[in-house]
Amino acid sequence: MAASVIAFWILAAVLLAVLGILGIIRREQLRTTKLFNIGLRLNSTIKRKDLLEIIMETASREMQAEGSSIILVDEKTGELYFEVATGDKTEKVKEVRLQAGEGIAGWVASTGQPVLIADAAKDSRWSNKVAVKTKIQTRSMLCVPVVSGGKMLGVLQVINKRGGRSFHKQDQRLLEMIASPTAIALENMLLYEALAESMENLRLTTAAKERMESELKIAKDIQMNFLPGEAIRSGRVDLHASLIPAREVGGDFYHFMELGDGKLLVCLGDVSDKGMPAALFMSGLMIWIKAKAKASLTPAEILMGINREVSTEDSTMFATIFLAIVDTQSGTVRYCDGGHCTPLILTEDGVRELATEKHLPIGIFEDAEYEDRETTLAPGETLVLYTDGITEAENKQGEWYGMGRLREELADCGGKTPLEVTESLLGAVSRFANGYAQSDDIAVMAVKHVD
Repeated sequence: MAASVIAFWILAAVLLAVLGILGIIRREQLRTTKLFNIGLRLNSTIKRKDLLEIIMETASREMQAEGSSIILVDEKTGELYFEVATGDKTEKVKEVRLQAGEGIAGWVASTGQPVLIADAAKDSRWSNKVAVKTKIQTRSMLCVPVVSGGKMLGVLQVINKRGGRSFHKQDQRLLEMIASPTAIALENMLLYEALAESMENLRLTTAAKERMESELKIAKDIQMNFLPGEAIRSGRVDLHASLIPAREVGGDFYHFMELGDGKLLVCLGDVSDKGMPAALFMSGLMIWIKAKAKASLTPAEILMGINREVSTEDSTMFATIFLAIVDTQSGTVRYCDGGHCTPLILTEDGVRELATEKHLPIGIFEDAEYEDRETTLAPGETLVLYTDGITEAENKQGEWYGMGRLREELADCGGKTPLEVTESLLGAVSRFANGYAQSDDIAVMAVKHVD
């Protein structure tokens, strides 16, 4: 009898332990899902007003706070300023600037440490600047640093937990987790703004004819710095790409980046215009691709997200683009064609066109729909992407290089490396032009599934 009772209690204890473990796993799954959704929302835009409002709305909702602020660091002065705050006195909070190290937020920014305060007014670091301007009494406060790559971007702050409750350590951990994708989104926003400012300043200064050459060289350097390089080896995929602008700056572009989980994003495109406007639009697209690219999204979803951002009523710019996500082990390619030149696949037996479904270029209609297609590169096969600067290259007789010469040149490249493929093709186009001035940008990329 005693043995049965002991066995019963042992079994009960085991069941309780198992239920406890299952509860922990379930809570972790829910938290992971929540943070994933928060990350997707924060990376849905890099426009300042929209992004900062999303950050604040997310922080207030998740922390059940009466108010929230994103306090950014002014790189020029070292001051902190309230860019956006939720609550009834938003406009007044925007006016507040803090000296480096001033107030609780200044302390967090200077030390890089989070702080949780039950009664802010009793804290020696407390600055009443915001309270005086807004006439909002601050009771409890929670501040965490927002850092990207070791660089302090600002402070994420929430005040007054709803229901008269106080913030606790679990709230602090959650806000720190929210601060991580917030930092990435802010970094992309600041990078985009810096690019726009640089390009606008450059555009204004090019009015002086005697400075045109040097400034265009600066613009070219800025533009080329946005490219990820010329080559990458990821898993069983080898890639090489080249870009030759017809002028100092141009509108052709390419990009590649590893997304994790053995996935590699590749894309190549062509902006409708040339020169400085095309360079600005192209550079903006590069940042949008970086901001939107996620392993969880398909190429069509990425293109639709970018298209919604760049399509405006007064815009006259658009771009053709081919974007794909390659499985670096199996060679499977999921892709979407935004009205671009049809890619070619090199095999040991010759060249074939990739079966694509053409969609509108991005930047024309905000609500345009895009769909994915899929193929698999067999070991040894190479996917070749190119712009019409190759097929429309001219010689002195006014002839175009054309698809026929392109396919003929690539037919002998089946066993070559991506570097050899791109060099062979660019060399053939150069020999055809025979010194005739290049009228269009040229971009080419070769992606090989290695044996």
